[in-house]
Amino acid sequence: MRISNQYTFYTSIQNYTDGQSLLNKYNLQLQTGQLIQHSFEHANTYINGSRLEYEMANINQIIEGTQAAQEMAKNTDTALKNITELLEKFKTLLTKAASDGNSQTSREAIAKELKLIKESIVNIANTSINGQYLFAGSNTATKPFDKYGNYNGNKDNIFVVSGSGTQIPYNIPGWDLFFKPDSNINKLISTNVSMIDNRYDVIKNPDQKKFLDEESKFSYLIGQNYVQGGGLDPDKDFDYADSKLPFPKSSMYIQGVKPDGTSFKATINIGPEDKIGDVLENIGKLYGNTDTNKVVEVKMNDSGQIEIKNLKEGNSSLDFHAVAMTPQVQDKGQINALKEAADAEGISMDQLTDRIMQAAHNGNINNVTSPVTIQVNGQDFEINIHQTDFIKSNINGNKTNGKEFDVPFEKDGNTVYGNVSQIIKGTSQYANDSTKLSEVIANSNGSMAGQRLDMNITSKSGINYNVSVDLENSLVGIRKPDGTLIQIPIMNVDPNNPNNAVVTDPEDITYKQLNDIIGMVASDNVPNRTLAPANVANFKEYQGLVANSKDSVEVNMDYKGRISITDKFSTNTNIGVSIKDSNSNTNFPTTGGGVTQGSGFTFSANNSLTIDDPNVDLIKDLDEMIDAVLNGNMRADSEGSDPRNTGLQGALERLDHLQDHVRKTQTTIGSYTNSIEETNKRMTFLNVNVATIKSGVTDADYGQTYMQFMQTMVSYQAMLSATSKISQISLLNYL
Repeated sequence: MRISNQYTFYTSIQNYTDGQSLLNKYNLQLQTGQLIQHSFEHANTYINGSRLEYEMANINQIIEGTQAAQEMAKNTDTALKNITELLEKFKTLLTKAASDGNSQTSREAIAKELKLIKESIVNIANTSINGQYLFAGSNTATKPFDKYGNYNGNKDNIFVVSGSGTQIPYNIPGWDLFFKPDSNINKLISTNVSMIDNRYDVIKNPDQKKFLDEESKFSYLIGQNYVQGGGLDPDKDFDYADSKLPFPKSSMYIQGVKPDGTSFKATINIGPEDKIGDVLENIGKLYGNTDTNKVVEVKMNDSGQIEIKNLKEGNSSLDFHAVAMTPQVQDKGQINALKEAADAEGISMDQLTDRIMQAAHNGNINNVTSPVTIQVNGQDFEINIHQTDFIKSNINGNKTNGKEFDVPFEKDGNTVYGNVSQIIKGTSQYANDSTKLSEVIANSNGSMAGQRLDMNITSKSGINYNVSVDLENSLVGIRKPDGTLIQIPIMNVDPNNPNNAVVTDPEDITYKQLNDIIGMVASDNVPNRTLAPANVANFKEYQGLVANSKDSVEVNMDYKGRISITDKFSTNTNIGVSIKDSNSNTNFPTTGGGVTQGSGFTFSANNSLTIDDPNVDLIKDLDEMIDAVLNGNMRADSEGSDPRNTGLQGALERLDHLQDHVRKTQTTIGSYTNSIEETNKRMTFLNVNVATIKSGVTDADYGQTYMQFMQTMVSYQAMLSATSKISQISLLNYL
């Protein structure tokens, strides 16, 4: 074989290049610690290494995120702990205020301390760490609360990624802290008129004032009022078997909302010998109690007031109103004469009372005639009607009559609002602008058949309008002061043709549509003609009027589900609103024992007081407790300056709920913190494991690489030596 110089040259260059390449490869492995430097060197190693590096990057992001989230969660937990401690201090002072012997001066001093605690709670709720407000929801740049406890944040949680497709929240929105309903709380309502023994004149003899209990006779409640001017003997005429008088029965007119969200009206006749406990049992039956199942608990408190508790936890559907009416005769002798005439005619005392009440109001307790003349066994008797109240209110400085149910909206500066929250039937969820009226209506099927709302609206300019909303036919009627009737169908865009307008289905009418009507009238943006039928032109004109109304008057559902009207250009608005169901306070059964369907809607009412409820309003609740301390009332006082304040006993019960609410919120953030800590630990360990696996895939073995480097170096040097010697050989070496 002939070996040329050219062949020797190429072979030497090739060996030199290969040796340099291997030396460079092992040298880089020793320098970088990596098996490969480029993807083309080993595709499988590169792919696996890249995948593991991506996993490590994700894990490191989770570790960094959970560390930051952990700090915010711990700060939130500390803030909630401080609020819990302040509420405990608040309770101590409130209990002190409820003790006997506190003067007005000492109560005022306690109230000042309580106010400082409340302000401290608001300040803690506005805690900001590193420019982020802890309780503003996801809107961490916004200060969440003003000094009145109004919330400016949102209801959203902030989440930290904890893995593929998983997240952990790490904040408590201020809404959850101050307003979120509790699913384990029972609603508790109460009357505010104390039942006392009216056989005695407590005005002349205050020491004879005695609260009734469930064992007391109902006749004790009526007392001297069976006879005009009184004069009855507390013992002989009421208790002694041989001398007690045959007093007529009373009729009690009750209306309310059951736990299932449906309403009722009922008339029960109560005999003078009936015990109040039996009356309460009958009230419970009206709400759905049976011998084997109770849905409400009805009892008397130690101040002689009726309390009703919804036994379904987390349900805010419950309401109560009652008034009793009793035949009142001219003198004691007429009592016996009336009884003798009834016996002679062959009618019972129930039938006698029914006859009297039918003559007085015939089921419409808005209009009670007194006295009335009735005929019994051919004899005429003139009978007065004595009214016994159970609930009273003070609306805009005017005390209500106990038989009144619907009352005007309350005024507060430039705002007018209803005092009854609109609650989605059978829940604790407040209605909002998009809620349908059919979701709230207090009947069993949400039907609008026969439903009509009657409104009396005084506009911002002082003009009075009578407005009728026929919900069954989706039609609004506005009666102007000059008697002109303007009718407007309740309309919406045709879902099948955006360029057309149609009449809204009665069951689809929303609170926004109702509020638009109120705003339009309250701002004097009333059309000059009837906007019927429903078509594009009339709908556009209606929308224009609504849009114009919003320039001066805003109507919406507030955070407690109440209709709220705001006059934008007044500090003391002229706007006045009253809204009632056309069936309200009328159509009571005209005989004892009857039950009928109640009002479908209630917007502002002289109704029962709420002692406790699944929904909370922490700062406003604390304000009411402070007012109770200043008033010094143990229970609600129907004759006090604020008849709807539940008093110190109600405040203590409500405060227990608020403390439990904050503790549960603290437990929630604690669970978030624990989850985040565990995630952080797990990811830290996982990061080490993945790094180890990646090292096994992509890292060079230093010992092995060094040996390979040295072997290659020896081979390379040998190759260089051999090449050098070969290059020195010539023909002279063979001669």
